[in-house]
Amino acid sequence: MASTTFVSGNLTRDPEIRYLADGTAMTTFCIAVNRRWQEKSSGTWNESTSFLDVACWRELAEHAAMSLTKGDRVLVNGYLEQRSWTSTEGKARSRIELVAQDLGPSLRFRPVSPHEELRV
Repeated sequence: MASTTFVSGNLTRDPEIRYLADGTAMTTFCIAVNRRWQEKSSGTWNESTSFLDVACWRELAEHAAMSLTKGDRVLVNGYLEQRSWTSTEGKARSRIELVAQDLGPSLRFRPVSPHEELRV
């Protein structure tokens, strides 16, 4: 069983949906996760941004593609997975992505109605 990870961040691009040969939906997007901290010695504030690729499958993939757009702040619950492949140039490549098991809008900076019309 994989460890669960919970992340909040803003979409850096619109979600991209594709369907595998067997009809399974997969949606991918990237979120920017900001971290802010204060240096104790100087009192100076620092900020760091990490970019995390997110993958959604099946119904969650379709719902994410219909509901989210670039800039939306989301809460993602899932697990980290490393994917490896060989590039067309024959080089070994790998990527760590967050596989979403659940996601939703963040209410931190604005209210969201559960009855808002879906963007299509």
